Amino acid sequence: MPDTGGKQRTRPRGLSLDGATFVVTGASRGIGRAVAVRAARRGARVGLIARSGPDLEKVRDEIGGSGSTANAAARATACAAADVGDREQVISAIRALEGELGPTDVLVANAGIGAYGPFADIPVEEVERLVRINLLGTVYPLKAVLPGMIERGRGHLVVVSSVAGRFGSPFEAAYAATKFAQTGMAEAMAVELEGRGVGVSIVNPGVVDTDFFEARGHAYDRPFPRPIPADRVAEAVVRAVESGQREVFVPRWFKYALAVRHLSPAVYARGTRRSFKDQL
Repeated sequence: MPDTGGKQRTRPRGLSLDGATFVVTGASRGIGRAVAVRAARRGARVGLIARSGPDLEKVRDEIGGSGSTANAAARATACAAADVGDREQVISAIRALEGELGPTDVLVANAGIGAYGPFADIPVEEVERLVRINLLGTVYPLKAVLPGMIERGRGHLVVVSSVAGRFGSPFEAAYAATKFAQTGMAEAMAVELEGRGVGVSIVNPGVVDTDFFEARGHAYDRPFPRPIPADRVAEAVVRAVESGQREVFVPRWFKYALAVRHLSPAVYARGTRRSFKDQL
């Protein structure tokens, strides 16, 4: 049995956000912004990380934008600009935030980018960029906060993956590969850490109404599924932390689609081909 240094090993059962230090990557817009706002409303001290300092400052101001309670939260909100694909920048950002807010209790690894098109046509350099931002951009912040969480026997890690981390969607092969990697890593970590007071949650959003699709260079143009608001994903993230949920799909019905994929792979494959028949 591993040496616990005399400390009691406890299995995480969820974590209250009231007074917790809550750090979010990709916090300047979309899901990350919505998560930060919701965490602040739950009483957390919020640390914001993204590439754009001015955009982060807008989110910080938004969190403190109305009422005495919100202004109190703003005094316990800090931001640090960093490229999540740069390890040294991430380490510096985490140190700066913890210097202002205290040790990280919750980390939400949310930052990510997309890409669309046949795998045969995607440049290798673009695949490398996806790996750097989506996968290593998750590894770096997790590694930066995890030693302290283990030492304190308290913490929660959230990996915002995607349904593309459970379903290999055509024309998103490289993106899906990074999301499958995130999911596999988080699943393994959850088992490794469950006796050390650190919880791990995977949140798998479907299509979300943000600028993600425009940023990847291909707008969402399918009639189904319909996009959902970013705040719905933020609600799922906060609920996962507070309740200790291991994995969440947003919308929930995707977990049943996953069951079909595993139990009836031929049916799933036929359905996928039909869905993309105009592009194949």
